[in-house]
Amino acid sequence: MADMRAVQVTRHGPPGEVLLVQSVERPEPGPGEVRVKVGAASLNFNDIDRCRGNLVSVPTPPPFTLGMDVCGVVDAAGQGAESWVGKRVVAITKNALGGIADYAIADAISVFDAPPTFDDVEAAAFLLSFQTSHLALFKRGRLQPGDTLVVHSAASGLGTAGIQLGKAAGARVIAVAGGPEKGALCASRGADLVIDHTAEDFVEAVLVATGDAGADVVYDLTGGDFVERSWRCTAHGGRYLAVGFADDDANGMTGRPLRMACIGNIDIVAVMVAWADSVDPGMRRFGFNPFGRDVADEIHADLLRLAAAGDIRPAVGRRVSMEDAGRALDEHEARRSVGRTVVVVQ
Repeated sequence: MADMRAVQVTRHGPPGEVLLVQSVERPEPGPGEVRVKVGAASLNFNDIDRCRGNLVSVPTPPPFTLGMDVCGVVDAAGQGAESWVGKRVVAITKNALGGIADYAIADAISVFDAPPTFDDVEAAAFLLSFQTSHLALFKRGRLQPGDTLVVHSAASGLGTAGIQLGKAAGARVIAVAGGPEKGALCASRGADLVIDHTAEDFVEAVLVATGDAGADVVYDLTGGDFVERSWRCTAHGGRYLAVGFADDDANGMTGRPLRMACIGNIDIVAVMVAWADSVDPGMRRFGFNPFGRDVADEIHADLLRLAAAGDIRPAVGRRVSMEDAGRALDEHEARRSVGRTVVVVQ
């Protein structure tokens, strides 16, 4: 069996200390799976939790290969997925692992045509950022033209995607980010108003900007202290989208009283990107209840249309080597990164 390079979590700890490029066995696709020869793979905040051994959706003991989303060419496929062989694709990796490697496995239900106008790095940065934002804002958040949209962590990969999709839909977009560099990125992606949460109270700023009405949709990628404060500046009947938990203890599993949401008559809307046409009974009883491939195809077709028209483009902050992935995640954890950081594999 041939070997390949892979960025592996060797033990739990800070990414820069525990990630190493190692030689591992090249994987083989099973039924309904494809193998992607990886050109580029994105780094995600969830990768930090995996490195540190914090709570994640699929707990995995070290050593294991990091990497949730990739762009590359399908070079092999299992039974039922043969039609993907030879195609340039973007994919969510199997169990959201194994992407930062020469080859990665993905379930065919999570494989999509790569946008032809993006290079491999941009395409890897595109997939989760824009699919998540599209699902959140439109399928779950019911964003309409003329609505006011607040985007937290707005200078992140998902945040910049949310800004662009909001503008493309005709919404007024208020970006909340920390510091002038991040604010400038948000403005460059089309935000109508940028709030520096390190210098002013975003609640008051949003209420002033909306004549005390509040935002129709709040796209929260941050969690933590931002949650209840966001409820205070959500409009009557507005939608607060619970999507990310970068600032939450225990990765968002600490719980939060709902009384303050009740007094505002707002909707709390949960969002998770995972595509499945059937769910294991045990996972369903755990609470897992994803959308099917039909919804994914609708979203991806609209995203390809917007990309072809030039209305959306991923914000790639850094392109790094496999050897630099750990240090890049340390920068991400310290909030010193903007946009999406992508590992160039080959």
